[in-house]
Amino acid sequence: MEKFTIAIVGLGLIGGSLGFDLSRWSKKAVIRGYDVKEEALSVARKRGAIDLALPLEEAVRGADLVFIATPVRAIPQVFSRLRPFLSGDSVVFDLGSVKEWVFRAVSRDTLPWEYVGFHPMGGKEKGGIERAQRGLFTGVPILVSPPHLSERARSLVGEIAEVLGGQVFF
Repeated sequence: MEKFTIAIVGLGLIGGSLGFDLSRWSKKAVIRGYDVKEEALSVARKRGAIDLALPLEEAVRGADLVFIATPVRAIPQVFSRLRPFLSGDSVVFDLGSVKEWVFRAVSRDTLPWEYVGFHPMGGKEKGGIERAQRGLFTGVPILVSPPHLSERARSLVGEIAEVLGGQVFF
């Protein structure tokens, strides 16, 4: 069975909750995490949302699956910073709620990697790693764009949604 090295960039409510659920995935090899806030990294590691708390370059370098769970406005800048460290087979999941201008900003259609808009529509009134929880995405819609993904990416989307307990909508 294929095992994946996972990187989660942004460990607030969404990134932390994602980490909790993916930590139980049978295909997870390791979850590396990065956040601009040292305290969020420490809490995420102590609570088990990630296995390793690392600087951005180390978290992303060679990761199979990279989840960007930062505020939407930061996604293009974050992606620009992590691009040099992606491997040729990396799949990048953008968890932001806004897609069109982000896709244009990252030049999604010209990338050598699969870049997937993956937005679980779950959350809480307040964010932060201290509010992250297992099962946050159970029963929620997961909006995925664009609908024309490679067979590999489409399969991964389905598997990850199943682990999260959400329902995919393309």
